Amino acid sequence: MISSTSKLLLLFAFFVSCQSTISEPLYRSSPSKLVNDDLYYVETEYDWNGDGISDNFRLRVQKEVEPLVEGLEQTPSKTQHWSYHCWLVVESGFDNSTLWEDEWSVRESDVASFREIVDFRTPDEFFSKWFRWKFGGARNQELNLNFFEVRQLEDREVSEVVLASEMKRLKIEGITAAELKRMILDNKSSRIFVYRGSWRENIRWAIYVPRLRKIMIFQYGFAD
Repeated sequence: MISSTSKLLLLFAFFVSCQSTISEPLYRSSPSKLVNDDLYYVETEYDWNGDGISDNFRLRVQKEVEPLVEGLEQTPSKTQHWSYHCWLVVESGFDNSTLWEDEWSVRESDVASFREIVDFRTPDEFFSKWFRWKFGGARNQELNLNFFEVRQLEDREVSEVVLASEMKRLKIEGITAAELKRMILDNKSSRIFVYRGSWRENIRWAIYVPRLRKIMIFQYGFAD
């Protein structure tokens, strides 16, 4: 016959094992301050490479001060301005390898451009919700500021010129930009991440290409 103490131990073990099977939420943590008040990061998860395991998306932001320059001789001014340097890193959920890296800076004056579509008071508030911002679009649609989706792309959305530039950067050979574009357009389940960089209209469209096992940019700005 099981004693009261043994029953309590069994219940405790059952409770712990149940907790370990609970999946983590999509937005795994609130914005975290690192080192000082001018550096923090936000993160989320999407399965970008389609292996069935969520990959880790992390945005790190560093507030920096930069001197302004004046005149043709670019003389440093006594006036300074703030900018926000951003690093986006995506790591594989399978082996922690780096799938994608990007970085950009947002000048303090350009932060205001995002206020045209989302409502925030401070840059800290804007960056802390970077993966979650939504805004009203045409026909009262709710649109995501930065988003991940799986769908078939349209011809107007994929720039052959941008692909050619990416192929050169990534040293991809054995296929032309036109052939790569056709490969992307024929895929009915392209896995893409669309995000904004230095200002509101600095939109970057990135895609995972299964055949190449690489992520690359295929469009900048608004698709025509």
